[in-house]
Amino acid sequence: MKPSSFGIKNSRQQRGLSLIELMIAMTIGSFLILGITQIFISNQTSYLFQQSQLGNQENGRFTLAVLEQELSKAGYRSQPRFPFAASSGVVNGCNFAQSTSVSAVSATSLCIQYQASNVLDTACQGTALPATAVAQIIKPYNQVNPVLVENIALDTATNSITCTTGGNTQQLVTGVRDIRFDYGAGDSAGGASKTVTSFSTAPGTLAIGAVRYTALLQSSGGSTLIRDTATISPALANWNTRYGTNYVDNTRIYQIVQGTVMIRNQMP
Repeated sequence: MKPSSFGIKNSRQQRGLSLIELMIAMTIGSFLILGITQIFISNQTSYLFQQSQLGNQENGRFTLAVLEQELSKAGYRSQPRFPFAASSGVVNGCNFAQSTSVSAVSATSLCIQYQASNVLDTACQGTALPATAVAQIIKPYNQVNPVLVENIALDTATNSITCTTGGNTQQLVTGVRDIRFDYGAGDSAGGASKTVTSFSTAPGTLAIGAVRYTALLQSSGGSTLIRDTATISPALANWNTRYGTNYVDNTRIYQIVQGTVMIRNQMP
Protein backbone atom coordinates (compact mmCIF):
# COMPACT_ATOMS: atom_id res chain seq x y z
CA MET A 1 0.00 0.00 0.00
CA LYS A 2 1.30 3.40 -0.93
CA PRO A 3 1.99 5.86 1.84
CA SER A 4 -0.13 8.52 0.19
CA SER A 5 -3.17 6.25 -0.19
CA PHE A 6 -2.81 5.13 3.47
CA GLY A 7 -2.92 8.71 4.62
CA ILE A 8 -6.07 9.46 2.64
CA LYS A 9 -7.87 6.37 3.87
CA ASN A 10 -6.94 7.07 7.51
CA SER A 11 -8.17 10.67 7.35
CA ARG A 12 -11.56 9.53 6.05
CA GLN A 13 -11.97 7.26 9.07
CA GLN A 14 -11.54 10.22 11.58
CA ARG A 15 -14.93 11.73 12.40
CA GLY A 16 -16.10 14.46 14.91
CA LEU A 17 -19.37 14.87 16.85
CA SER A 18 -22.56 14.94 14.94
CA LEU A 19 -25.02 17.81 15.43
CA ILE A 20 -27.40 15.55 17.37
CA GLU A 21 -24.65 14.41 19.74
CA LEU A 22 -23.55 18.01 20.30
CA MET A 23 -27.12 19.11 21.11
CA ILE A 24 -27.55 16.23 23.56
CA ALA A 25 -24.28 17.10 25.28
CA MET A 26 -25.26 20.78 25.53
CA THR A 27 -28.67 19.88 26.95
CA ILE A 28 -27.18 17.65 29.63
CA GLY A 29 -24.59 20.31 30.47
CA SER A 30 -27.29 22.98 30.73
CA PHE A 31 -29.27 20.87 33.20
CA LEU A 32 -26.14 20.32 35.29
CA ILE A 33 -25.31 24.03 35.31
CA LEU A 34 -28.89 24.96 36.26
CA GLY A 35 -28.86 22.44 39.10
CA ILE A 36 -25.55 23.65 40.47
CA THR A 37 -26.69 27.27 40.19
CA GLN A 38 -29.92 26.50 42.05
CA ILE A 39 -27.99 24.77 44.83
CA PHE A 40 -25.66 27.77 45.10
CA ILE A 41 -28.55 30.24 45.28
CA SER A 42 -30.35 28.10 47.87
CA ASN A 43 -27.23 27.81 50.04
CA GLN A 44 -26.57 31.54 49.73
CA THR A 45 -30.15 32.38 50.76
CA SER A 46 -29.96 30.02 53.74
CA TYR A 47 -26.63 31.53 54.78
CA LEU A 48 -27.97 35.10 54.58
CA PHE A 49 -31.11 34.09 56.47
CA GLN A 50 -29.12 32.48 59.28
CA GLN A 51 -26.71 35.42 59.43
CA SER A 52 -29.63 37.85 59.69
CA GLN A 53 -31.19 35.78 62.46
CA LEU A 54 -27.90 35.73 64.35
CA GLY A 55 -27.55 39.47 63.80
CA ASN A 56 -30.99 40.11 65.25
CA GLN A 57 -30.26 37.90 68.24
CA GLU A 58 -26.97 39.65 68.96
CA ASN A 59 -28.57 43.05 68.44
CA GLY A 60 -31.43 42.06 70.72
CA ARG A 61 -29.08 41.06 73.53
CA PHE A 62 -27.15 44.29 73.07
CA THR A 63 -30.35 46.36 73.10
CA LEU A 64 -31.52 44.78 76.36
CA ALA A 65 -28.07 45.20 77.93
CA VAL A 66 -27.83 48.89 76.99
CA LEU A 67 -31.33 49.77 78.18
CA GLU A 68 -30.91 47.85 81.43
CA GLN A 69 -27.55 49.51 82.04
CA GLU A 70 -28.92 53.03 81.60
CA LEU A 71 -32.28 52.53 83.33
CA SER A 72 -30.63 50.88 86.33
CA LYS A 73 -28.84 54.20 86.96
CA ALA A 74 -32.12 56.11 87.29
CA GLY A 75 -32.75 57.28 90.84
CA TYR A 76 -29.24 56.77 92.19
CA ARG A 77 -28.38 59.38 94.83
CA SER A 78 -25.20 59.79 96.83
CA GLN A 79 -27.41 60.55 99.84
CA PRO A 80 -30.78 58.82 99.43
CA ARG A 81 -32.35 60.92 102.18
CA PHE A 82 -32.19 63.95 99.88
CA PRO A 83 -34.83 63.60 97.12
CA PHE A 84 -34.50 65.05 93.63
CA ALA A 85 -35.86 68.55 93.25
CA ALA A 86 -38.30 69.38 90.47
CA SER A 87 -36.44 70.41 87.33
CA SER A 88 -36.95 71.12 83.65
CA GLY A 89 -34.89 72.12 80.65
CA VAL A 90 -31.63 70.42 81.70
CA VAL A 91 -32.07 68.32 78.55
CA ASN A 92 -34.64 69.37 75.97
CA GLY A 93 -37.98 67.67 76.68
CA CYS A 94 -36.98 66.33 80.10
CA ASN A 95 -39.21 67.64 82.90
CA PHE A 96 -39.09 66.00 86.32
CA ALA A 97 -41.54 66.41 89.16
CA GLN A 98 -40.38 66.49 92.78
CA SER A 99 -38.79 63.20 93.94
CA THR A 100 -39.01 61.51 90.52
CA SER A 101 -36.17 59.99 88.54
CA VAL A 102 -38.00 58.92 85.36
CA SER A 103 -40.01 61.21 83.10
CA ALA A 104 -42.32 59.66 80.51
CA VAL A 105 -41.96 61.82 77.40
CA SER A 106 -43.87 59.47 75.09
CA ALA A 107 -44.29 55.79 74.24
CA THR A 108 -40.94 55.90 72.41
CA SER A 109 -38.99 58.36 74.56
CA LEU A 110 -38.15 58.80 78.23
CA CYS A 111 -35.82 60.78 80.45
CA ILE A 112 -33.90 59.61 83.50
CA GLN A 113 -31.86 61.43 86.11
CA TYR A 114 -29.31 60.19 88.62
CA GLN A 115 -26.34 61.45 90.53
CA ALA A 116 -22.80 60.58 89.52
CA SER A 117 -21.40 57.85 91.74
CA ASN A 118 -17.70 58.74 91.39
CA VAL A 119 -15.30 60.88 89.39
CA LEU A 120 -14.92 58.14 86.75
CA ASP A 121 -18.65 57.87 86.09
CA THR A 122 -19.79 58.37 82.49
CA ALA A 123 -23.06 59.24 80.81
CA CYS A 124 -24.72 57.11 78.12
CA GLN A 125 -22.42 58.54 75.46
CA GLY A 126 -19.32 57.33 77.27
CA THR A 127 -18.02 60.84 77.86
CA ALA A 128 -16.26 61.77 81.07
CA LEU A 129 -17.78 64.11 83.62
CA PRO A 130 -17.02 67.79 83.14
CA ALA A 131 -14.33 69.27 85.36
CA THR A 132 -16.90 71.26 87.34
CA ALA A 133 -18.77 68.03 88.21
CA VAL A 134 -15.59 66.18 89.12
CA ALA A 135 -14.62 69.02 91.45
CA GLN A 136 -17.87 68.48 93.39
CA ILE A 137 -17.06 64.83 94.09
CA ILE A 138 -14.26 65.25 96.58
CA LYS A 139 -15.20 62.47 98.98
CA PRO A 140 -17.49 59.43 98.81
CA TYR A 141 -19.96 60.46 101.53
CA ASN A 142 -21.64 63.47 103.14
CA GLN A 143 -22.21 65.39 99.94
CA VAL A 144 -24.73 65.63 97.10
CA ASN A 145 -23.10 64.62 93.83
CA PRO A 146 -23.90 66.37 90.52
CA VAL A 147 -27.06 65.24 88.70
CA LEU A 148 -26.90 63.68 85.21
CA VAL A 149 -29.91 63.75 82.88
CA GLU A 150 -30.37 61.51 79.83
CA ASN A 151 -33.04 61.36 77.15
CA ILE A 152 -33.37 57.90 75.57
CA ALA A 153 -35.51 57.87 72.44
CA LEU A 154 -36.22 56.15 69.13
CA ASP A 155 -34.92 57.87 66.01
CA THR A 156 -37.23 56.75 63.19
CA ALA A 157 -35.04 58.38 60.54
CA THR A 158 -32.11 56.06 61.29
CA ASN A 159 -33.96 53.17 62.99
CA SER A 160 -31.84 53.52 66.09
CA ILE A 161 -32.07 54.18 69.81
CA THR A 162 -30.35 57.43 70.71
CA CYS A 163 -29.27 59.10 73.92
CA THR A 164 -29.10 62.86 74.46
CA THR A 165 -27.15 64.50 77.25
CA GLY A 166 -26.73 68.25 77.24
CA GLY A 167 -26.88 69.28 73.60
CA ASN A 168 -25.30 66.12 72.16
CA THR A 169 -27.14 63.15 70.69
CA GLN A 170 -25.52 59.80 69.95
CA GLN A 171 -26.75 56.46 68.64
CA LEU A 172 -26.70 53.63 71.16
CA VAL A 173 -28.22 50.78 69.12
CA THR A 174 -28.98 50.55 65.40
CA GLY A 175 -31.32 48.20 63.55
CA VAL A 176 -34.31 49.00 65.78
CA ARG A 177 -37.48 49.50 63.75
CA ASP A 178 -39.65 50.51 66.71
CA ILE A 179 -39.70 50.59 70.49
CA ARG A 180 -42.33 50.98 73.19
CA PHE A 181 -41.86 52.08 76.78
CA ASP A 182 -44.58 51.06 79.25
CA TYR A 183 -44.39 52.82 82.59
CA GLY A 184 -45.37 50.99 85.75
CA ALA A 185 -46.93 53.22 88.41
CA GLY A 186 -48.91 53.00 91.61
CA ASP A 187 -52.01 54.82 92.67
CA SER A 188 -50.56 58.06 94.03
CA ALA A 189 -48.31 60.88 92.85
CA GLY A 190 -45.03 62.06 94.32
CA GLY A 191 -43.68 58.61 95.15
CA ALA A 192 -45.91 58.11 98.19
CA SER A 193 -46.89 54.64 97.00
CA LYS A 194 -43.94 52.41 96.21
CA THR A 195 -45.98 49.81 94.35
CA VAL A 196 -46.78 49.14 90.70
CA THR A 197 -50.42 48.44 90.01
CA SER A 198 -50.53 48.99 86.23
CA PHE A 199 -48.45 49.74 83.14
CA SER A 200 -49.29 52.42 80.59
CA THR A 201 -47.60 54.65 78.01
CA ALA A 202 -48.85 57.80 79.77
CA PRO A 203 -48.69 57.54 83.59
CA GLY A 204 -49.45 61.23 84.08
CA THR A 205 -48.42 62.51 87.51
CA LEU A 206 -48.06 59.04 89.03
CA ALA A 207 -44.59 58.12 90.27
CA ILE A 208 -42.93 55.61 87.91
CA GLY A 209 -41.63 52.56 89.75
CA ALA A 210 -40.76 50.36 86.76
CA VAL A 211 -40.16 50.63 83.04
CA ARG A 212 -40.99 47.85 80.59
CA TYR A 213 -39.37 48.19 77.19
CA THR A 214 -40.21 46.24 74.03
CA ALA A 215 -38.08 46.61 70.89
CA LEU A 216 -38.75 45.49 67.32
CA LEU A 217 -35.45 44.56 65.68
CA GLN A 218 -34.98 44.69 61.93
CA SER A 219 -32.33 42.82 59.98
CA SER A 220 -30.44 44.24 57.05
CA GLY A 221 -31.01 42.63 53.66
CA GLY A 222 -33.28 42.79 50.67
CA SER A 223 -35.60 40.81 48.46
CA THR A 224 -33.07 37.95 48.09
CA LEU A 225 -33.16 37.24 51.83
CA ILE A 226 -36.71 35.84 52.05
CA ARG A 227 -37.91 33.00 49.86
CA ASP A 228 -41.60 33.50 50.54
CA THR A 229 -42.35 37.19 49.99
CA ALA A 230 -46.12 36.69 49.99
CA THR A 231 -46.43 37.23 53.76
CA ILE A 232 -44.68 39.47 56.26
CA SER A 233 -42.63 38.30 59.22
CA PRO A 234 -44.74 36.80 62.05
CA ALA A 235 -42.92 39.08 64.51
CA LEU A 236 -43.84 42.13 62.44
CA ALA A 237 -47.47 40.98 62.20
CA ASN A 238 -47.52 40.45 65.97
CA TRP A 239 -46.17 43.97 66.50
CA ASN A 240 -48.85 45.45 64.24
CA THR A 241 -51.53 43.63 66.21
CA ARG A 242 -50.10 44.57 69.59
CA TYR A 243 -49.47 48.26 68.97
CA GLY A 244 -51.84 49.10 66.13
CA THR A 245 -49.09 49.89 63.61
CA ASN A 246 -49.31 49.06 59.91
CA TYR A 247 -45.75 48.14 59.01
CA VAL A 248 -45.48 46.19 55.73
CA ASP A 249 -42.13 44.63 54.88
CA ASN A 250 -41.65 41.16 53.44
CA THR A 251 -37.95 41.45 52.65
CA ARG A 252 -36.43 41.46 56.16
CA ILE A 253 -36.39 39.36 59.31
CA TYR A 254 -37.87 40.84 62.48
CA GLN A 255 -37.56 39.90 66.12
CA ILE A 256 -39.13 41.22 69.33
CA VAL A 257 -37.23 41.50 72.61
CA GLN A 258 -38.59 42.69 75.93
CA GLY A 259 -37.31 43.51 79.39
CA THR A 260 -38.29 45.28 82.62
CA VAL A 261 -36.27 47.38 85.06
CA MET A 262 -37.41 48.38 88.53
CA ILE A 263 -36.49 51.98 89.31
CA ARG A 264 -34.05 52.50 92.16
CA ASN A 265 -35.54 53.97 95.38
CA GLN A 266 -39.04 53.77 93.89
CA MET A 267 -39.81 50.21 94.90
CA PRO A 268 -39.93 48.73 98.44
